[in-house]
Amino acid sequence: MLLFSVTGMAYGQAKVITITLYVNTASVDSQNTDQTCNFGQAEGISNENFTVEANIGDTIIWRGESTSSPYDVVNITAINHEGGKNVFDKNRLDGNGQTPELVIGTVVTGAPGDEDKYKVSFKVLNNGSRRNGTFHIDPIIKVGGGN
Repeated sequence: MLLFSVTGMAYGQAKVITITLYVNTASVDSQNTDQTCNFGQAEGISNENFTVEANIGDTIIWRGESTSSPYDVVNITAINHEGGKNVFDKNRLDGNGQTPELVIGTVVTGAPGDEDKYKVSFKVLNNGSRRNGTFHIDPIIKVGGGN
């Protein structure tokens, strides 16, 4: 039903990695985020254990997509460093103001095997109305061995 959501395009050595957060915008609430949201990962891999491998110089783009309506909006508002090695140049990356909002960051530091636990913060518009609250999911970025 869901397609693998992480795509990479090579530009020289560095690449652009797009991470899509799929959200059932008709049902998501603060109690069921793990059941109504995913990154298109294989069954058995939780959102918390979803891991993307990136290298220094790679750009990561986080975007949201509704699985319940093409008219609903998933706004990725921020990426916050939570633990491990912070691979970006700051602890918080903010949305860029587009609708749906995207958050973009470039990996600037880390050794192969370093992991950055981070929090994706997002808001949902369902049938033109904002669902209550800001939602959060905590996946991982792992630094690879090279491009």
